[in-house]
Amino acid sequence: MLAEYAETAYRGKQAAKFRNEIATGERDSMYCRYQSKQALFPWGNVFGHCYDSYQSAAFKYNLSGKAEHYRNVLGCTPNILSLSTIGRKVSDILLLIWVCIHLTILLCLFFIPVFLYLLGNEKQGTLALCYIFLMWAFSKFFNLTIWKLIRKKVKASRVNFERTKGLVWMDNNSGSHSLKFPFEEFNAHYKVQNNPQSGFPYRGFTLLHFKKDVFYAWTGANLISSAFLHWELLQNFMDVTQPLADIPQFEYYREFDKTTADFDKANGRPKYFWYRVDKSFLKKMSQAKNEQLKEFNDDEQLDNLLMGKPIKKLNPPEIFKFPWKYAENIKPESEIKFGKTAWQKFTSFLMIDL
Repeated sequence: MLAEYAETAYRGKQAAKFRNEIATGERDSMYCRYQSKQALFPWGNVFGHCYDSYQSAAFKYNLSGKAEHYRNVLGCTPNILSLSTIGRKVSDILLLIWVCIHLTILLCLFFIPVFLYLLGNEKQGTLALCYIFLMWAFSKFFNLTIWKLIRKKVKASRVNFERTKGLVWMDNNSGSHSLKFPFEEFNAHYKVQNNPQSGFPYRGFTLLHFKKDVFYAWTGANLISSAFLHWELLQNFMDVTQPLADIPQFEYYREFDKTTADFDKANGRPKYFWYRVDKSFLKKMSQAKNEQLKEFNDDEQLDNLLMGKPIKKLNPPEIFKFPWKYAENIKPESEIKFGKTAWQKFTSFLMIDL
């Protein structure tokens, strides 16, 4: 069950040539030309952990079965982390528009008829209910039938990170993910994306190949710290010399990864810890992260990044390495329950399944 690690797997180091020989002006893509000239994130750890704001959602997705559902849809194996990249294809934008329209219809279905009934206009309320229900039903029917046939093509908008071989699978625009490059050939270039309405900046990075016009783009909050955490998450997943970070997002992968399985066995980590611990423990992890963030001057470190100065490295609390030692309520393995609650099943039925 445990796969052997290939000699080509990324091992926590990058050859200097991939930083020094970055192709800039000769690229075909204007976006890649621009990003190739932006500041570079340093390789290695700054925070020393990968616990970010997404872990709360990952915890819920694991227990509800949503994470397993997505892995099945995407055809992911236990050594592949599949992530959606931002702004790569028109299909991504259309998908987002569909989600927003469906949600708007759903809200109208609940509120507009009720509003009309309260005004005493029962005929208009009933008519509105029928029309809005038909729009919701059409969207839901499309989701349950035609969407399932074309959903596989949407996988082309994702980037796969293969831990055991240290490879990054990029989209070749046909949906086959036939383009594969060593992870160490990519650099994380600083990226900022502004909201066109408010001008509010979202900071992140573009993981761009040092020569090819292929990339993984990510932006988060208006904090450079969130970008560092995500960059460390990718490095951690791809570095086979160290165990996977102990976070909900990686629980599924732990037992299949040799380095991690050996680490867990040597340190007595409870199997399936993040499936068994009480969700209140997430608050304790978040508090520890927030305390550590106080040592990280975000504005100062952003300036250091843009000017190529060293970034301050932090010492992570032990809770990030051995979280089970700080958890009070860990259920027996026999009590693990997967699946949606009645409320989750109801809301899933109302929404569309991507």
